[in-house]
Amino acid sequence: MEQRTIKLTSFNCKSVKRSVDYVRQLCQFSDIIALQESWLLPTEIPYLGNISSEFSFTGTSAVDTSSGMLKGRPYGGVALLWRNNLFQCVSVLQCSNSRVCAVKIVTSGRPFIVVCVYMPTDCSDNLPEFTDCLSAVSAIVDECEVESVYILGDFNAHPGELFFTELSNYCNEQSWVCVDINRFGLSSDTYTFISEAHGSRRWLDHCIVTQSALGSVRNLHVKCDVVWSDHFPLIVECNIGVLTPRLTAAPLNNTNYAIWGERTTEQIAAYTKECDNRLKNIHFPSDFIHCGDKCCSDPYHKLILDDMYRDIVSALSQSAIVSKGNVGPKKKNRNRIVGWNRHVKDAHWRARQAFLVWVSSGKPMVGTEYNKMCESRRIFKSRLKWCQDHQNQIQMDIIASQHAKKDFKAFWKSTSKLNARPGPPASVEGATDHETIANIFRDHFIVKPSITPSQEREACAGAIVDRQATRISVSEIAKAIKSMSGGKSPGHDGLSVEHLRFAGRHILRVLAMFYSLCISHSYLPLDLIKTLVIPVAKNKTGDLTSKNNYRPISLATVMAKVLDGVLNAQLNKNLSLHDNQFGFRSGLSTESAILCLKHTAAYYVDRNTPVYACYLDLSKAFDLVSYDILWKKLEGINLAPDLIGIFRYWYGNQINNVRWAGTLSETYRLQCGVRQGGLSSPSLFNLYMNELIVALSSMHAGCHIDGG
Repeated sequence: MEQRTIKLTSFNCKSVKRSVDYVRQLCQFSDIIALQESWLLPTEIPYLGNISSEFSFTGTSAVDTSSGMLKGRPYGGVALLWRNNLFQCVSVLQCSNSRVCAVKIVTSGRPFIVVCVYMPTDCSDNLPEFTDCLSAVSAIVDECEVESVYILGDFNAHPGELFFTELSNYCNEQSWVCVDINRFGLSSDTYTFISEAHGSRRWLDHCIVTQSALGSVRNLHVKCDVVWSDHFPLIVECNIGVLTPRLTAAPLNNTNYAIWGERTTEQIAAYTKECDNRLKNIHFPSDFIHCGDKCCSDPYHKLILDDMYRDIVSALSQSAIVSKGNVGPKKKNRNRIVGWNRHVKDAHWRARQAFLVWVSSGKPMVGTEYNKMCESRRIFKSRLKWCQDHQNQIQMDIIASQHAKKDFKAFWKSTSKLNARPGPPASVEGATDHETIANIFRDHFIVKPSITPSQEREACAGAIVDRQATRISVSEIAKAIKSMSGGKSPGHDGLSVEHLRFAGRHILRVLAMFYSLCISHSYLPLDLIKTLVIPVAKNKTGDLTSKNNYRPISLATVMAKVLDGVLNAQLNKNLSLHDNQFGFRSGLSTESAILCLKHTAAYYVDRNTPVYACYLDLSKAFDLVSYDILWKKLEGINLAPDLIGIFRYWYGNQINNVRWAGTLSETYRLQCGVRQGGLSSPSLFNLYMNELIVALSSMHAGCHIDGG
């Protein structure tokens, strides 16, 4: 059994900014941190990224800043931090309740969910909100269909009091376990909170787990030797190696990942505005004043380019995060539970009205108002539970109704949600471990060069110092972005072309400046040219356990794609191809070449002249291009030296990782062949092959019609 222990910590820090040093101490020994805060403003969510460079984050704020000055002690929000090097496959789950945030993590093929909650204070007036929060958590768990779940936070549920009784009943209904109560016992003197007013001790912070996750909990304790807050951190040690593996393909995950088709006009406008505010602060670096218009080889400048790239990516990423949850008033999305409007909504309204009448009557514990409140609440909870238990049946009824009404747009949209993609096979080439399988594909996809390449890894920038540098214009960037198709899978950073299209007025200026400086220094940040390689089955009905039944699909970063488009446009200005070259050319195709061949053969056959054909198999030629030969051909068409330099650096330093079921293989580099999926790759290949076509055509051997 695999042993892989991680530490989860729950902490009500009151204020992240005031407690940031203490949270950083938690980062030293924690792998996942669930934070609750009383003063988390919407504008402060990006500040979570400043806590530790080793942690990624997501957060939700419930503070309404639209009313102006904040008074009293408003409920702030929740956040989750996770260690980057341990969890590379993390997706942020959408939560309808502002008191909840959640992430789904897949590691070594084992998925689990971590939820952070911050409940209201324990009183009967807040009981509906407490129940609603628990229902939101339950809906997230049911929707994701992940068995292992850890729910941490400030539940404000002290043993023996109202919220604790409600929490216990709910856990019994859902087959959840309050693991800290289970381990310590109700008779223990455990406490997680000390009142600053009168020193009373209370047990408010808990860790709730599902049955599948219960066996993973090895140890837990309350860190009482701190004075950081009136709450104490609750630390849970878990061996996630015992979690049940689930072979489902893990999606690309990044906190800034955005499904742009589902974003509202207001959210896109908020994203554009946020990008403008961030990108306008990226200016031409003063260190480049003396080399802005010429090529340079100063190694220090490369570090500045790395920082500039990180600033651009951070601006786009943080804008995507902030604009997603900070547009307009927050509404509770009841429709997350299938069948809410049809089966539960009315019962919820009646229960709410009965509750308000009971409150206005002085909260009697007997009588008509009390009985109506209890009965309506019982009906509401029973209907809610029925919906949660019959999701599939309700979904099928909805689909049948849509078909009967001939609402085929809604019908096919609902149907597509039912067609879950099949997971990857349990084994490939006899291997079952995901990392081993990823490395099998890595070795399979590596192409060995047929010609021994030179040992030079990158272009020598010193050889082109003092030459005029190529400048990339804003119009070239705009044209490249406009020509790219939307809705494509993002690279490792989670950014898509839509992040650039909606990024506002400053993005074109910033990218033109950044790319120009990269070209003049023959350098690209490694994160920009890092590529994910995804194995895709050639024949889905064939042998899915054979590596030979898969082909590689490369996912480059969108920043690399835009630069590739700009470089391709520059390359085509110097490229002159023979008329007999049909492949990868606008207005031409292989069908055109076949038509010419058929007409030529028919011309000779009709005149009783035999035709003999010789075919050359170039199916592997795309992957076997020799770089040494390619660079000489680029020099032969008088391409600018700095453009050749950027091509040489890119091909010499691009790193690739195969991704299988959320696990990455060891890194490998390109040894030959033009980049798979690269926008400039077809043009480079045509240049590489053009001399052969010219030579064959100049021999004037074979069939000719009218000298052609």
